[in-house]
Amino acid sequence: LRSWLGLRSARCAQRRADKGFSAFFEGHWDVAEKALKKGGSPYEQTLLHPLYAALAALRRGESARALTLLEQTEKDGSAPASLITLVRVECHLKAGATDEAGRSLEQLSASDRKTPRAKALRAEAAYLQRDWQPLTELLADVRCAGVVPEEQIQVWEREGWMGLLSKADDAASTAVSVWKRAPDVLKAPGQPLWPALLDILRQDAQADALQRVLQERLQQHCEPVSLDAVTGLPAKQLLKMKKALERWRDEDGEGRCHAVLARIARLEGDAKAEAALWANAHARHPSASHAAGWADCLRHHGKEAEASALEAEALAALR
Repeated sequence: LRSWLGLRSARCAQRRADKGFSAFFEGHWDVAEKALKKGGSPYEQTLLHPLYAALAALRRGESARALTLLEQTEKDGSAPASLITLVRVECHLKAGATDEAGRSLEQLSASDRKTPRAKALRAEAAYLQRDWQPLTELLADVRCAGVVPEEQIQVWEREGWMGLLSKADDAASTAVSVWKRAPDVLKAPGQPLWPALLDILRQDAQADALQRVLQERLQQHCEPVSLDAVTGLPAKQLLKMKKALERWRDEDGEGRCHAVLARIARLEGDAKAEAALWANAHARHPSASHAAGWADCLRHHGKEAEASALEAEALAALR
């Protein structure tokens, strides 16, 4: 009889466990917590029961209750301390208690801090604390482990590197170093990191550093934001940009590259090339700025009537 009762009790405990774990993965947090907490001898529970009961409470938004369950689990000694700490960190992060999360993470051993889940929680804590350097250092391993959705990693990655760059705004060399270390995906056209770097270098009047990064960028991409930065260079650095710009002439649908080359031609004293480049820029994309540049070129070389006629035409087009 005792054997039969013991077997029956074990089967009931197993059904409760199955029900609890199934409910957890279905998202029925209240059912999961009740089933996994339900009575039964300690021998009928695994170390996962109390941890998942706490996680279920956390998923219901009851961080304080989850922490209470973890404290009880810790007193009972029914689960490894490292696993309890990981769940506790998750509770703190969910509640926005980043300092407490950090203190809990410090309790982990060196080996436990290297587990995929620990690295994911460390990354989340660093993100919430705006501690960009450790965040960016952790992301490669977090992505490889697959424990965090890729969409979330992309947010962390973008904001982490932008944060690092913003902290480097007092030193051009540091800003350029951050840019070079950033992932290639964040250097693609349309990403905010490149315009942010240009802003830092322009604000610090770092003309030589700006010219060098622009030359490197123009080896692969020719974007409006880059051409605007080239236009703002002092004469000495602007003259050095000619070769880098020449390669984009055939692909210059908006005429912006021709406009910058026209300004370089002015500095070189090549009146014929300057006029031809402005004419080409305006032909590719008639605009007020191209018309104004071309008119200024004509006027600079004594062709007042032509300049006035071009300006009148541009004004008429705007009406």
